Amino acid sequence: MLLAAIFCAFAALLPVVCVVAPKGTVVLLLLAAVMAIPTYWWMHRRFPIPDLRISIVLALLVVWCAIASGWSDDPTRSLLLTLRVAVLFAAGMALFPVVAALNEVAKNYICLWLIAGSALSLVLMVVEMGLGYPTVHTFKELSEGREAIAFNRGAIALSMITWPVVAFLWNRGIGWKALAIPVVLGTLSVFLESAAATLGFLVGVASVLIIVCQRKMGRLTTLAACVVAFIALPFAMREMHKYEWHRADWLSQSEQHRVEIWNFSLERIAEKPVFGWGFDESRHIAKLFFGADESSRSMVPLHPHNGPLQILLELGSVGAVIALALLWLIAHQLERLPGRARECSQALFVASLAVGCVAFGQWQNWWIALIFSVALLVPLTATPSTGVGANRIQ
Repeated sequence: MLLAAIFCAFAALLPVVCVVAPKGTVVLLLLAAVMAIPTYWWMHRRFPIPDLRISIVLALLVVWCAIASGWSDDPTRSLLLTLRVAVLFAAGMALFPVVAALNEVAKNYICLWLIAGSALSLVLMVVEMGLGYPTVHTFKELSEGREAIAFNRGAIALSMITWPVVAFLWNRGIGWKALAIPVVLGTLSVFLESAAATLGFLVGVASVLIIVCQRKMGRLTTLAACVVAFIALPFAMREMHKYEWHRADWLSQSEQHRVEIWNFSLERIAEKPVFGWGFDESRHIAKLFFGADESSRSMVPLHPHNGPLQILLELGSVGAVIALALLWLIAHQLERLPGRARECSQALFVASLAVGCVAFGQWQNWWIALIFSVALLVPLTATPSTGVGANRIQ
């Protein structure tokens, strides 16, 4: 009963926190771990044991980040970031077996609270926009017409959270009509400032349609997304710059700047392809080449706005191999899920990877916490409900 209550609160609060205070996802994930893990031990007299293979690869990634901190511009800062990342990895991984221990009735209630929280977060966002962003103006200084940017992270989070919701509703008898949720939300996201959120919805819907039409396409789609992100996309980025997309009038200034950032990052990756420039070195690398001159746009403002490029830039091909191994293991685990949970989780995987290729720093704590938090919701949708009175809630 206590475990179910913890995760009901977690599921209800996650969408709201993502919209109102996205960085609060870190606190929410850690609180869930601090409360759920001791409760699990008290109930079972043992600590939860996460997937061994994924845990080993994550540990290798953390170790390599710590080693690569040695040749970064600020080793102390990089090591502290490594520690924060390691804590989030440990908390997230420990919660997966806890979620798996919940019975079907508990999972059903948690998913219902997730739907309630998602609906509330949408209402909050719509009301805020309809009233002229009063809360945004209270806490942030944004120029007129740019208020919607405050909901960028929340919109992207909802583009990910929507897939556990779709899987749950699809399994509960609504069927393919549940896909109307990401379609409608994706359409509404066009009116926000986040092209990444729109991309996430678009890629997710396209992926799930492909996978549903042909079951064997699920694993192929997830693995193809990894290959595209780490191998094909860098070549495409170089061609974008070659054909002067960074000066293209049909792209926004932000998109033009991204083309410049990506090309600069690719040039630096070519200089140190094996070990990279050092963990978290993205925030310093522009100054190494341009000094402290602030008169021109920085080529890499804190990070390359592309997860795979950031891994290659900071951790080299060694880090990229570890990251690809991690993604391959996750793709393999998703293939084992039953029913619509498999297809929707694979769509979530591809959509999240797509968003990670155009926005955010790979090591931003809130982004890591969000990925783990949404991933924790996936096992809850794996099997259809057997009825509220079928079993005792755990």
